Amino acid sequence: MKKILVVEDERSLSEVIEITLKSEGFNVECAFDGENGIDKFFESKPDLILLDINLPNKNGWEVCQEIRKHSSVPIIFMTARDSELDELHGLEIGADDYITKPFSLKILVARIKKALKLEGTSIYGFKRFQFNFKGLELSIEGVRVDLSKREAQLLEYLIKNKDVTLPREKILREIWGFDPELDERAVDTLVKRLRKKLGNYEGVIKTIRGIGYTFNEI
Repeated sequence: MKKILVVEDERSLSEVIEITLKSEGFNVECAFDGENGIDKFFESKPDLILLDINLPNKNGWEVCQEIRKHSSVPIIFMTARDSELDELHGLEIGADDYITKPFSLKILVARIKKALKLEGTSIYGFKRFQFNFKGLELSIEGVRVDLSKREAQLLEYLIKNKDVTLPREKILREIWGFDPELDERAVDTLVKRLRKKLGNYEGVIKTIRGIGYTFNEI
C-alpha cells in the first residue's frame, strides 16, 4: 500500500484529499505546516508528497529543498499560484509535478498514479513467480495461488520494498493500521501462512532475526 504525505495548512482541503486518496487504496498522513511536514517525512518515509507552497513556519520551497537533501521521493506541489515562474522554480528545486488550485480530485489522483508509475497493469516476475499489483493476484508455475486479502497485501508490501528490512512493528502498522488489540505476533502468523502458500518460493521471504522480514530473490 503506497503512502502519501499531504502537507497542506487548509484543513478542509487536506481532509477532502485524505478521504479521496484512502478511497483509492492509499495510506495517507497529513501535516499542517512546513516543519511538521519535514518531521513526518522522516518519521513515515512516504512514497509521495503532496506539498502546498504557502505554509506556516517553513514554506513549500524550503520543505522541498530540505527533503531533496535526503531523498528523491516524488513531490507534487499544490498551490493557488499559477505563475509560470513559480512552476519553473518548483521544478528547478526538485519537484516532480505542479498542480494549481482549484483542481479536480480525479486529475490529482491521476497525477499521483503517474508519478508512482501505477497507471496500467504492473506485474512483478521472478522465474515462474508472478504477482499482479493491480489485481493483487499471485501465480506460481502458471497456477493461480489463492491468497487472503491480508496475505496479498503483505506480499505486495514486501515486493514493493524488495531488499529492504521491514521491522515487525512497521509491517503491523502498514497491513492492519492502528489496532491496539494486535501485537507483532500477528505479523509472524501471517508470514507463516503466506510462506506456506508460496511453496518452493517460500525462501524469498527472509527472517531478519530480532527485527522483522525482507523480500529477497537470492
